[in-house]
Amino acid sequence: MVQTASKYNSDINLEYKGKSVNLKSIMGVMSLGVGQGADVTVTADGADEADAINAIADTMKKEGLTE
Repeated sequence: MVQTASKYNSDINLEYKGKSVNLKSIMGVMSLGVGQGADVTVTADGADEADAINAIADTMKKEGLTE
């Protein structure tokens, strides 16, 4: 997901248990300690936000991270 998010100019965040980190930061994402099957929220803000969200959703499906 980090690689996918990094392709876009929008600010993209991953939220888990009330904490939000930059999805373009592998260290930030790892610091959340998201477990398998956890509910997360991905948000994007910027000119290409719709494309970014769609690409991240596709990546999550391909990687088996979502239903």
